[in-house]
Amino acid sequence: LSSYVFYTTFLYPNYISPLRNIPGPPNISKHNKRNLPFLGLFFDVIRREAGVTFREWTEQYGGILCYKGLFNSQIIHLADPEAIHHVFNTHAYQYPKPDRVIRVMSSAIGAGLLLVEGDVHRVQRKMFTPAFSHKSIKQMVPSMAGPAECLVKMWEKRIDESETKSVEMNVFTDIASCTLDIIGLTGFGFDFEALAKPGNVVVKSIEEYFNQKVPAVVQLLRHFVPYYSKIPFRHNQVRLQCIRSVDEAARKIVCQKREKMATGKDDGKDLLSIMIRASESSGNDMLTDDDLRAQIKNFLAAGHDTSSVTVTWMLHVLSTRPEVQSKLRQEFLTHIGRPTDKTSSSSSALAYEALQALTYLNICIKELFRFIPPVPYTSRVASQDDNILGYDIPKGTEIQLCPATLHKLKSVWGEDAEEFKPERWMDPSSFSEEDQQSINFVTPDMMWAYMPFLTGPRSCIGSKLALIEIKVILYYLLIDLEYAPVPGFKVTKSARITMRPSPGMNLIIK
Repeated sequence: LSSYVFYTTFLYPNYISPLRNIPGPPNISKHNKRNLPFLGLFFDVIRREAGVTFREWTEQYGGILCYKGLFNSQIIHLADPEAIHHVFNTHAYQYPKPDRVIRVMSSAIGAGLLLVEGDVHRVQRKMFTPAFSHKSIKQMVPSMAGPAECLVKMWEKRIDESETKSVEMNVFTDIASCTLDIIGLTGFGFDFEALAKPGNVVVKSIEEYFNQKVPAVVQLLRHFVPYYSKIPFRHNQVRLQCIRSVDEAARKIVCQKREKMATGKDDGKDLLSIMIRASESSGNDMLTDDDLRAQIKNFLAAGHDTSSVTVTWMLHVLSTRPEVQSKLRQEFLTHIGRPTDKTSSSSSALAYEALQALTYLNICIKELFRFIPPVPYTSRVASQDDNILGYDIPKGTEIQLCPATLHKLKSVWGEDAEEFKPERWMDPSSFSEEDQQSINFVTPDMMWAYMPFLTGPRSCIGSKLALIEIKVILYYLLIDLEYAPVPGFKVTKSARITMRPSPGMNLIIK
């Protein structure tokens, strides 16, 4: 055993592995203060904001680098357009997710589209694509508007009841409830009633699962010790109970949907209905109820969390930039108007086409995705020997891609890469020559380093749906309400499945 450990953690990575030829930082950690062996540069990565360490390494060592992680395992980080295209586009199915990631995530959300690989993924993605077409998404806008309007009325009531006509609150909690209601209605034709009844078991279980805070060592044990999650520690028991509650909710959703479709009472506009019809017409690849439950949990994890963190970060950014906030509000008023101005209900009057035509809103969202990408990083593993940019990559090598790194590379985006500037996405000709000098405008050759929803056949299938949902929510939240920062409140970016605000997002609303 000792010989094996010596070989795998010292001899092979330092003297035999072809990966040793790839440039990268020396295996000297700044954060392993106790000099614990075989930790590599793991803590140098996780103890800083997502992307910062990789960004520094990339600027120094180039677009493909190798560093040592836990147990001195050699890990490749990519920030080169050709290398990224190779791994995530042309050879995407040769680079599946790591087994440990699939094991931990599938125990919670099942083997749905997020986690399946190879031919199974190809079949499912093709089957589900019609559910995310422009035509399908357009029909979902009224279902999105309802919860967003409900959220605004809740906040307006709190403001009216306040003596100062303003309130300080953690907006993230309510926004997460709003997006949960939206994914329930648009995704499954099911009302979670997260805003109306926030204490119900399913809502609490979903919130607990996404918000459960456990030490970094627990997360490591779950990933690297196969049966750790089965040990009856309290954090494991809480996680298991949440998983069971969400699974029971998914079972209920499938049963109700089957019953409605059988009796002709289903309007057929939600994702689940479209998926079931596509499945039934696919012959041998028809999805079972277990498969549908897994897809529901996958879309809950991907859709609900991504939209809620994006809207929350947008309000945070706008609270410190009142001029951008005012400009967005004016665009809403000019091109759409207030919900109360409509002769019909605002939920039906808010048009898909009108939202898509809001130029300033579009570039603000693009810039937010660059500034704080919803998915901070992802990992893949080489399923066979390969060669990237002239470097031999052995089977089993872990490959990492970090949008949080790519989106702020000064070598790509310029010296103002770490500033929020929606104007960088505008046409330079709309600015004076003097103003043009202060903005690094986005050009097509920079877009390889912009991937908020990743890239290739494994990119987010629901990105267009998430984008229109974010626009609907922002319309309602910005049209009549103003946001300001809370003095002394500090928020940090917590990199989990998404880039979540920690310990929440306190803002002043008036």
